[in-house]
Amino acid sequence: MTLSVYMPESPFDLDKNEIKKAVKAIMNGRIKPEHINSLEIALFYPQMDDKSWHQILDGRGASKAYQDKIYSEPMVRLLTLKALLIPKFLPDFLIWMQTAPKPDDCWESCHKLQASILAEDQKNTPSLPFLTRNINDGIYSLLSRLITTPKSSPLDSKIQHKLRGLVHDKVDIPQLVKATQSLLNEKDGLWSLVYRVYFAKDLADALTQIPDLWQPGIITDYSEEKAEFLTHLQPFWKYPRKTDKKYLPLAQLFEELSFPHAAIFYQISTGNVPQNIFNQVSPRRGVKKGTLFEMTLIRQKGWGDHLHSALDAGIDFVRENLILTRVIGLLLVGGIGLTTRGIISLIANQSNKALEARMDEKIATLKDELKSLTEISYENKGRFHRTNEAIKAMTTNLTPDITQLTPEQLTTIGIPDNVQDNQIYIVLFCVRKILGLDQNLQYGEIGKDNERWQEFSDAIKDYQEDKEANTSDGVIDEGGRTQKWLEEDIRNQCLNPPDGG
Repeated sequence: MTLSVYMPESPFDLDKNEIKKAVKAIMNGRIKPEHINSLEIALFYPQMDDKSWHQILDGRGASKAYQDKIYSEPMVRLLTLKALLIPKFLPDFLIWMQTAPKPDDCWESCHKLQASILAEDQKNTPSLPFLTRNINDGIYSLLSRLITTPKSSPLDSKIQHKLRGLVHDKVDIPQLVKATQSLLNEKDGLWSLVYRVYFAKDLADALTQIPDLWQPGIITDYSEEKAEFLTHLQPFWKYPRKTDKKYLPLAQLFEELSFPHAAIFYQISTGNVPQNIFNQVSPRRGVKKGTLFEMTLIRQKGWGDHLHSALDAGIDFVRENLILTRVIGLLLVGGIGLTTRGIISLIANQSNKALEARMDEKIATLKDELKSLTEISYENKGRFHRTNEAIKAMTTNLTPDITQLTPEQLTTIGIPDNVQDNQIYIVLFCVRKILGLDQNLQYGEIGKDNERWQEFSDAIKDYQEDKEANTSDGVIDEGGRTQKWLEEDIRNQCLNPPDGG
């Protein structure tokens, strides 16, 4: 089944009697090259729209077989033909077969018809570009059905109970996904052949177009079925952080079909991409982000990432508890011992009441010092809270800028690989850079330690003075001028890597 274009010789080649004869013959299992040619020629003409095909096919009993669930072999062949000629009917056809008393018999009849058409096609002089087009559009229609809820019709209400609740808004998506997978994996099947040699590339090419098609409705060069599917996808490029779980069946389907662009649909549905799929489209090992068709892909965390997180948490724990070392140092200077338990034990063994009193006094002093080291003052706690809220707002505002950067650009900026998917870390890195602070200054310590807060606040105050602010109070207020200045400087000076970065 090739893809070269065949054009009928003249408009007089359209003969509806020949079309009806071809439909009748194929329905009864008598398939000849001239029958296939008649359908191919008819598909060329715009006047042979869905309505015209319905009239011809219903004249042989297609709608009645669908409504009344008539699963005789001729009717399965007739509805298979309808799914080939009317792309929008393909999802309903699969549901109809899946809900038959003996679905396997239906699948066998459907497959035999496809194999017969392929066998006869080998004898054809012309190719079948228009039938190929219809089959391709049918696959797009099927994918759209997996993510949308079509409008119901009076016809649906009559047959819904017969189809065990699997029509339209009651569609069992996993069952339809399974049927789709079977259809596209069939050996010697029309849909599977078109999927392999045409559709997979067509979809990949279409995905490259989406970033340029921001507004719904401007896709004019595609078929209705293809345009509908791509229009559904457009918002995920316009709003990069948007996700929708409805797309997970598509991701799983494409993974089963070994289509590497399943990565796009995992990112859309879950916000990240399984490692095995991510590695197919981003061969550089160890990175957490990649780009495909201008969409940022985030690799799903594996055990190694969780190990790094645990180690980082351990390091933070040690840093936050360095104060313990300071207290121990004070105890050592007092010549008492290494632990409070040791101090208490020593006191208990002393009979000298004066020594016990002195030790109580020393312990109380150490507790006061410990408190002064670990607790930020009430006033500074309020200032930190105001600043922290502003930094959260900055992170939200700067996230779109961050997600546009590639892993290589983030590395150029100075962001370590293991935190490139952490927007708050990147914003804090940039804040420290703009304020001229040491990158080793832990933000978590600033809200706990007066000394650390003062260092951070003084840097803010210097920045405000450089900007000639009316008030240099050393605080970033949410929505205030200092926040806006910082956001602008971060975009221009921190999130704007040099060319080639």
